[in-house]
Amino acid sequence: MQNDEILIVQNYLRQTFSNDEIQIRKSDLELGSCNIFIKNVSVGEIFRDEDPDDDETSYSLNIPISLSSDSKITHSQYLKNLFNNNDISLSGRGSIDDSQEVYLNRNDENEYIGIIYKDDSASFTFTMSILDFDL
Repeated sequence: MQNDEILIVQNYLRQTFSNDEIQIRKSDLELGSCNIFIKNVSVGEIFRDEDPDDDETSYSLNIPISLSSDSKITHSQYLKNLFNNNDISLSGRGSIDDSQEVYLNRNDENEYIGIIYKDDSASFTFTMSILDFDL
């Protein structure tokens, strides 16, 4: 990711979650990916995906969630705490029990922003797609 697009995506995330402490920093390890920081703590990664056929660029935010089995905190509360935003809510996906949809309440309307899915017995991942027209 180039510096200008990092700033654009960072500003989008800050505005979306109403949190100016979100930062995107270039990764030393993998080309095309960057690290997501909140309050100077690395919480996940964001990847750039370019579709040469459609001349479109999108981004995929991935934040791992590991809660111990005896944890009293829910995934919803985890995301609220992480982003310091109480407008985040989760909803089931009908008969699909290994994931939940993530919504952000804006102006009394719930806006779909991503999904939490189960990786294995103890870990989950929050994934959010950012399309070029979102920016």
